[in-house]
Amino acid sequence: MAETRLKVLLIEDSEDDAFLLLKELERGGYAVECERVQTGAAMKKALAGREWDIVISDYRMPRFSAPLALNTLKESGLDLPFIIVSGKIAEDMLVDAMRAGANDYFMKGNLSRLIPAVERELREAAERRIRRRAERSIRQGKMEWEAAFDTISDLVLLTDPYNTIIRCNKRVIEYFNATYSDILNRDITELFYGKHQAPESIFDQCTDPKTNCSDVKFPMLTGWYKACCFPMHPTEHEHGFVYVVEDVTNRKKMEEEKELTTQELIQSRQTLRENLEEMKRANMELGRLNAAKNTFIGMASHELKTPLTSVIGGLQFLLKYSGLEMTPEQKEMMESVYEGATQLRGIVDDLLSISRIETKGFAVNKRMVNLLKLCGEVRQTLLLPLSERDIQVAIAEDTCSVPADEGFCRLVTRNLLENAIKFTADGGRITISGELASLDDLLPQADYLRPFYREFPANISGHPAFYRLEIADTGIGIPPEERVRIFEKFYGVGDIAYHSSGRTGFMSKGSGLGLSIVKGIMDAHGGMVWVKPGENGRGSAFSLLFPMDNTCIIPNRKEER
Repeated sequence: MAETRLKVLLIEDSEDDAFLLLKELERGGYAVECERVQTGAAMKKALAGREWDIVISDYRMPRFSAPLALNTLKESGLDLPFIIVSGKIAEDMLVDAMRAGANDYFMKGNLSRLIPAVERELREAAERRIRRRAERSIRQGKMEWEAAFDTISDLVLLTDPYNTIIRCNKRVIEYFNATYSDILNRDITELFYGKHQAPESIFDQCTDPKTNCSDVKFPMLTGWYKACCFPMHPTEHEHGFVYVVEDVTNRKKMEEEKELTTQELIQSRQTLRENLEEMKRANMELGRLNAAKNTFIGMASHELKTPLTSVIGGLQFLLKYSGLEMTPEQKEMMESVYEGATQLRGIVDDLLSISRIETKGFAVNKRMVNLLKLCGEVRQTLLLPLSERDIQVAIAEDTCSVPADEGFCRLVTRNLLENAIKFTADGGRITISGELASLDDLLPQADYLRPFYREFPANISGHPAFYRLEIADTGIGIPPEERVRIFEKFYGVGDIAYHSSGRTGFMSKGSGLGLSIVKGIMDAHGGMVWVKPGENGRGSAFSLLFPMDNTCIIPNRKEER
């Protein structure tokens, strides 16, 4: 027969008595694990250190006693059988010990009843643990049920067979702005209808399973409601009811809003048709005006270009080749007129370019172009303003060629370089570089690029590679909220007081067409253009993305010219 393991906390100062006690337990069929303590501190440590099945204590010891041990056990909160095994003890002391919580008492010289008592106490302790677990489970289940009951959005009420409310959920308390005790023991009809009850209560009707209850209003509540009833059988011979009252106010409001008259619907549709017709007419008129605007801009630009060419040619002849004797004042005035005519020609050229772009009236003649070399050529045409403003232009070395229209690329780079000069203070720096890029290189910037091109990356898919030309400056930069809008026609960043037809004066603003021309040309190439802050957040960096038909190897760009 297998031995039963028994963990005993023994409170005993005599080793001989402890030995006899353990031998008795072993004869009773127990494999004993024992720890012997003699003080309150040792007992507390033992109780906290491991689990025990039973506590056996001598009544009186030099530094401890059974009553003190009982108090220590109570303070620990553990439910363990406590048996006193001692020598002689007064009867009144024994009674006090049993009242204090001791489960049994034995004389050290007579341990014949020890084993049955241990078995009994262990069995009763196990039963107490089972009951406590069951009670905890019941309490937990009740708490969970009540929590679920109170979270139901409908009003739920339980009544006895006489329609007296015996329970309700939290929603009922909220709707009636009352306390739980205010609701209990009241008649459900009186609660909803008041003391002057309606002749026919919905609570009388919904108990009949054949009755389809309609939406109703209650005198004691606002809104519309629908009630359902379910029988509840607490005993075999009688039953109460569970009433579920649903708030259907929102549904009723929606139904009422949908109940428009036929005339109102007809009128709404007629108004909608009239608005659509008006919108069509407005769109047609807008298209006509836009076409007329483009026609006027193109025609005016062409008409202005011819006399401007004559004026500029005549002024050049008078200034450089006529040999006319002019006073300094006359010469200064003539040079001012020449400069103004040149600026006007630039505006006319911009208008012609934007007109051609908007009317799709231009073709892109692609050939292989070295963009960085082209930028160097454009820089040569701007040496005078660059030297006057002490602005350095560094262009990286690159032998890669790009399929593009050279004339349009020259116009794009000139517009961007002139912008960089205008918005970079004297002594600043402009850096131009280029590199091959794949679609995978661009995808991490998708969130930044989509405001510029909503369909990115679909708008440039299908190309094996791209060439990105970047023109960066150390200028005043562009506010984040304006970086997309600067590519619109006639849009200018900053105060209009800075407006000037000058091409290179610091902070001078032009017609607002330059960047829209850049975007139109890049769209015609099937590419992209965007701007971001320069290095360390200083200035601006414009990127031009050209699709490549095939890739090429770009050499080291560390050398600049």
